[in-house]
Amino acid sequence: MEQEGNIVVEYAGFWRRLAAFLIDGFAIISIYWAIATSWMVASGAPVSRSLEGWYGPSLFNDPLAPLIVPAGAVYFILFWKWRGQTPGKMILNIKVLKYDGTHVTYSTAVLRYLGYIVCFLTLGIGFIILAFDERRQGLHDKMSFTVVVKIPPVKIKLPEASMG
Repeated sequence: MEQEGNIVVEYAGFWRRLAAFLIDGFAIISIYWAIATSWMVASGAPVSRSLEGWYGPSLFNDPLAPLIVPAGAVYFILFWKWRGQTPGKMILNIKVLKYDGTHVTYSTAVLRYLGYIVCFLTLGIGFIILAFDERRQGLHDKMSFTVVVKIPPVKIKLPEASMG
């Protein structure tokens, strides 16, 4: 936790960020799987058969497989620019901001995504370092001059139901 002026900033930790990333990964894979399966069925392309009749695309026979990385790039970059949050980050109440507390720009979002690729190329070490960093920054954060902070959950007051 760090205090800047009258604002207390609490950086999001490794496990919370990992959970958000896994939620986003599941969302991307689910959307991809639905689109790829629909395309393969519609085009008559071979669909692999696995667990007791479950049909789905296989990376080995799926011509759309190379699109998953660019689709992930679009997903992350647009959400970071739009809200500073992907759906996974929204669920876990964390947000990506630039060092100065301003919102992420397109160039920052692109650089951050390129940092994700670098982190994967380091076999995940670029992600793991955030567990030990004072500001909880991974290599992708340092490359793009961003931090991920906890935000208070949104409290919604529901109208009272009348029993009448």
